[in-house]
Amino acid sequence: MNRARTSSGWGRSCRGACAGALIAVIFSVTPLASENTQYPNLRDEGGPFTPFSDFIPKSRLHNKTVPHYLEDYYLLYGLKMYYNEDTLRMNIARLKTALASKFRHPSEALVKIDSEDEYSRYRNLMFMHLNMLIMRSYLGIAARYDKRDVKFYNQDWAKEIAESLDIAATHYREALPYWEEAVKYAEAAGEYKITTNLGFIENERYRIVKGELDFGKIIENYLEKLDEKKGKLGGGE
Repeated sequence: MNRARTSSGWGRSCRGACAGALIAVIFSVTPLASENTQYPNLRDEGGPFTPFSDFIPKSRLHNKTVPHYLEDYYLLYGLKMYYNEDTLRMNIARLKTALASKFRHPSEALVKIDSEDEYSRYRNLMFMHLNMLIMRSYLGIAARYDKRDVKFYNQDWAKEIAESLDIAATHYREALPYWEEAVKYAEAAGEYKITTNLGFIENERYRIVKGELDFGKIIENYLEKLDEKKGKLGGGE
């Protein structure tokens, strides 16, 4: 009887010890596996000479979070369905910064680049397009201060309307140099007899050089109409 109790007690203690050892093994292995799963960039796949940069989490790479190049600032550009003057001015500031920034390496361009000529055309097209976007943003601000038509009963607010028209004229004139720059780069891009994958930008360049798109005339027309409107107001007196 005592032997039976002793053997059964020994069996229970043996099973308990085995279970404890198994749990210890599981807990000793699991953290390593979970660590590699949680931080995949910390895996030492390159052996003992893995570069330190490989251990930096991808989400924290500086070049991926802070704009450095022209294309980075261009990708920040955007207009929502409903936007205001602050949105337009922010876009202008970003695009002007883009014009003063370096281009990415050709291997990281917005489209595939296979030759030096293609890269030269790509840069001219991007300069053209950025100038067009700045010009359009200035026109968007000007439109917010312009008045489509002046009626006889607007004389009661002639001074305020005249001041608003002056602000519109200022922004129309600020837009004009960017149109001229866009034309210059459109013509420069035409020196390279190839076509890039910048589809709609290529189409924009074609319309500019063919005279189908002439914002110079459009802006001059806006300015002439502003003078006519101010004339109806009696110069804001």
